[in-house]
Amino acid sequence: MKIAVLGGGHGGFASAVDLTMRGHRVSLFSFSVERVNSLNDAGGVLEYEGVWGEGRCKPALITSDMGAAVDGAELVMMNVPGTGHEKYLSELKKHLSPETILYMNPGHSGGALRAAHILGRGRIAEANTLSYIARKTAGNRVRVSSADKAVSVGVFPAQETEEVLAVIRQAYPRILTARDVLETSLSNINAVFHPPGVILNAGWIESTGGKFRFYYDGITPAVGRVIRVLDDERMAVAAAYGLSLVNFCTMFFNAGSTTAEAAEANDPYLACQQSYANQFIQAPPSLDHRYMHEDMGSGLLPISELGHLAGVAVPLTDALVVAAESMTGRDYHAEGVNLEKMGIAGLSVEQVLKFVQKGKKAQ
Repeated sequence: MKIAVLGGGHGGFASAVDLTMRGHRVSLFSFSVERVNSLNDAGGVLEYEGVWGEGRCKPALITSDMGAAVDGAELVMMNVPGTGHEKYLSELKKHLSPETILYMNPGHSGGALRAAHILGRGRIAEANTLSYIARKTAGNRVRVSSADKAVSVGVFPAQETEEVLAVIRQAYPRILTARDVLETSLSNINAVFHPPGVILNAGWIESTGGKFRFYYDGITPAVGRVIRVLDDERMAVAAAYGLSLVNFCTMFFNAGSTTAEAAEANDPYLACQQSYANQFIQAPPSLDHRYMHEDMGSGLLPISELGHLAGVAVPLTDALVVAAESMTGRDYHAEGVNLEKMGIAGLSVEQVLKFVQKGKKAQ
């Protein structure tokens, strides 16, 4: 299958390596002309280490021309931080055919709805988290510590779920079927994970430049308790839309990132202490980082917005967003994925549920 992978970051590299090794014809796109030229000057070869051992592979195409990357692709996959979605989607709109499936891996919170609003079409899928735990270690090298996780995938509109997932399963056979994109958007692990870790460790991050293990050292028992309360608010919002979701620790376990003991205890601190795939990942070097910008604007803010639409109180969620705005000087309520950007402003819960199912708003 021809697959276009959009994004030259950690997830994009991991995806391009994985899918190339498994026999798919992969086009890797990045907006960075300098990065693309550097890769092609080195022979267009990507190096990898980690769960697949060590090796090299060569995608069919590495390019900064999105039209060339997408041309003829049966599946277009975005491995892009939430802060880059609008830029990528605006350019993709010029090249994406109506039949081609867009898979946002991951979609973060509200990603598929924002994509549908920008593209004006459906056949969009989103994963609740990235299929890999990966970090680039050099210009053409990526270390992958977890791969092909059994992530949940929702489809917009939901009535096309089986048809769309049948195509995605040719690349990712282990994906799980979500009810709709509300389920995946409200199952965003990072949204309840990174913001408390960054905000409550802000002094440590700024004084050390992030020279500590974010998940292992930064998620202390107290931070873990904040994560659990924040997670309770997320699940209350989900319940207002008829969803009975598992807690953070169970999601973390299902993603292969912690132990059954931690999941059973519902203890985020223990889950991080027993997260061997994440234990050596360093903290952000500053607050100007995707753990803040992405996981606020494309994580907690849309959960807050969905909560307010449904009349669900989310005081801790709101407090963290406001605290982040104070710390960074950013207006996440305006720049993030709000109800307008999801295309559901002014709708009732019932109307939202019908919209995500059918892809059309009731008159």
